[in-house]
Amino acid sequence: MVLSDLGRSHKNHEVAVSFPSNQPNNLSHLGDDDAGTPFAVQLEPMPDGWVRVRVQGELALASSSTLERAVESELRANSHVLLDLSQIEFIDSAGLRAMTALVRMAKASGCKLRLSTDLPAHVRRLMEIVGLLPFVPIGVDDPWTDSSGPLADPPPA
Repeated sequence: MVLSDLGRSHKNHEVAVSFPSNQPNNLSHLGDDDAGTPFAVQLEPMPDGWVRVRVQGELALASSSTLERAVESELRANSHVLLDLSQIEFIDSAGLRAMTALVRMAKASGCKLRLSTDLPAHVRRLMEIVGLLPFVPIGVDDPWTDSSGPLADPPPA
């Protein structure tokens, strides 16, 4: 298994541990020997010092530390992070703990951490239940839009 570089080139790249497979279109996997649990993190530079961190698959015990390392690397480089969880299929308590750690890291670094507007309903609900959502704004500089589109529910007037 090989972990790709978390270098500072700001080119689009995926951070993933790859497991050998006999299937040509196998998804990348992180930190788990169970090849049935896909997970990938893709870093995409955006304007004005932002980096979109796209997360795909299951954010769980086996993968949460990889997400933390990828985001921490961006925050140390003074990049603001737009966390795109639109492709998250599952999140457990370890994933929620990682989200809490990301909020603390961003605050300590003085950089911004935001969620993209296309947050899946199951992830949004879980963050609401544990009280995390108020600490992670949704969208980039314009609080009602980002490059993923407008928010579904603007605040009441």
